[in-house]
Amino acid sequence: AFACALLNSQPMGFYAPAQIVRDAREHGVEVRPVCVNRSAWDCTLEARPDGRLALRLGFRQIKGLRDEDAGWIVAARGNGYPDVESLWHRAGVLPAALERLAEADAFAGLPLNRRDALWAVRAIRAPKPLPLFGAEGEGVVETVPNLPHMTLGEQVVEDYLALRLSLRAHPMELLRPHLPGLTAAGA
Repeated sequence: AFACALLNSQPMGFYAPAQIVRDAREHGVEVRPVCVNRSAWDCTLEARPDGRLALRLGFRQIKGLRDEDAGWIVAARGNGYPDVESLWHRAGVLPAALERLAEADAFAGLPLNRRDALWAVRAIRAPKPLPLFGAEGEGVVETVPNLPHMTLGEQVVEDYLALRLSLRAHPMELLRPHLPGLTAAGA
């Protein structure tokens, strides 16, 4: 609850969100990623099957996403969004907001990886759905290409660009094996 409150009080100018999340995880707190079907604007606490609480990152962690857009996403969510286009149709947010969500990997729970979500978002060009096609979409069905998977390093970099933190790995974990002469902690 303390880590959740600290994240919701950002920016504080003292501890960065990545430090707060790392400390929470080191103390046994499960931290869950931003998700279009589960997150609110603020970070929240979610019940786990074992009776403990997990910290769900909120939309506020996504750089460039507006509070108003997050409000529309939450309000129109209902039983969840099955894909990017349904979020666009129901929440009515601009493609730029959808792009921020995709860059932050917030569609991973659908499951859409970051690249596939960005591909789907970039297929949406109009600021609002056209009423001509109704709930059936814009009338264009496009096959999804087989995009290469991102490496762990690429994912961590993109996480830091979009969220200022990563739940995948610390950047030094990726660099440490390539830096000669380092002594392991505790040695």
